[in-house]
Amino acid sequence: MLATDKVTKAQQGDLSSVFVHLGAKPPALEPRFIQLKREIAPADPSVLQAAYERVVAALRKESLEIRQLGSSIIPEISLDRIVENGGVLPDDIAAQVKRRGVLVVRNVIDESTAKQYKQQILDCIDAYRDTIVGFPAENPQAWELYWTKAQVAARSHPNFTKAALALNRLWHATPDTVVDLQHNLTYCDRLRIRQPGDIKFSLGGHLDGGSVERWECPEYRQCYQKIFDGQWEQHDPFDITHRIEAQMDMYDSPGGCSMFRIFQGWVSLSSIGPGGGTLRVCPLVKEPMAYILMKPLLSSYIQDSDLLGSWPGRCSDITSENHAEIMNDCMVSVPHVNFGDAVFWHCDQVHAVEAKNEAECDSSVLYIPSSPVCRRNSEYLKRQRAMFEKGWTPPDFPANNCEEHIEGFRATPETLNEDEKLGMGFKPLSSDKASTPGQKRAIHQHNQILAPFPTY
Repeated sequence: MLATDKVTKAQQGDLSSVFVHLGAKPPALEPRFIQLKREIAPADPSVLQAAYERVVAALRKESLEIRQLGSSIIPEISLDRIVENGGVLPDDIAAQVKRRGVLVVRNVIDESTAKQYKQQILDCIDAYRDTIVGFPAENPQAWELYWTKAQVAARSHPNFTKAALALNRLWHATPDTVVDLQHNLTYCDRLRIRQPGDIKFSLGGHLDGGSVERWECPEYRQCYQKIFDGQWEQHDPFDITHRIEAQMDMYDSPGGCSMFRIFQGWVSLSSIGPGGGTLRVCPLVKEPMAYILMKPLLSSYIQDSDLLGSWPGRCSDITSENHAEIMNDCMVSVPHVNFGDAVFWHCDQVHAVEAKNEAECDSSVLYIPSSPVCRRNSEYLKRQRAMFEKGWTPPDFPANNCEEHIEGFRATPETLNEDEKLGMGFKPLSSDKASTPGQKRAIHQHNQILAPFPTY
């Protein structure tokens, strides 16, 4: 057992239960992690030391271009261009995303619809302010809302699905890997309405998609084996083979994600740019992950249990103290976004939120990722569906259940359209266009897990 009290999703809470820098208590790492580190590291310590020195040099070289280009280093594309290209990213954009890990997609949802979504949410908060939990409690900037009609509609908006599937198709697997990248499942997350001048919703650098699990889970480790072997240059961040069965939330943490999100993402409900309390990313995928995973295994650190900012039950904190080459020189804010634009970033991407909203307007987003069809995602979708039917908080989040008695603004099974039913597990998926044995099995498995499908 851990050497501290365990905090789980079953407890009530807010965003601060996820991040150490917002007040979450980091558990102490047990001595068993010393043995784990020794088992992972190459027998010859000079192998990893040399690899680490190469990645530091690579990050320092990349930082020159990142500082020079700033936010413009992040690739962007209009949804229309994706559609015109047959639903896939053009080769030039695909190459940039595979290097940078992040993409801005313009005009995913038209401005008037995005503004309507926002107003509906504001009206809901105004009507039920006494019952809706938010962070920070005295002046919330992030709300424990998941089931508003606006959020449900945005997650299954046909244009969002087109953008998500274009990104899903950047990934690859063997033909027998049980995954379907041609459907996108709905993961229900929070929303942010960050007011001008706010300094509370300042998220430091971090990684989602697990923490110590990247070292501890044998299947998850397989995703990064080239890094652990000291051959990080050969690491493929877009190979999905071992990710679909990896345990990314071994400790039932309040910030853990049970679903495998290929890309995290949000849709903007503001017109906001750098300085407006927006997202910051390290616009690289391979190099930061190699740095983060190798450093605790070096001779200087292998004799203690410390994983340099990663703890059981918490996201991985990426800090200037432990990861200077990333945080001090390689972080940029995303470019200016308008109502209805979307931003997607790779599941291994180091990201943060600006320390203050310096703009004169709020900085508002709906958090919506892209999530393929695989066993773990289908199983979570079934649990999420059950919570939705009750109006309770989704299984991955603190059990506040503050939407249960909201009327008018909350979506219900009866209000779902056909696209929403498909993404939320109320309708079976079709395998007519499945092209690999693994894809067909993933769809068949999904339908078995979700059956019987409720009728409303």
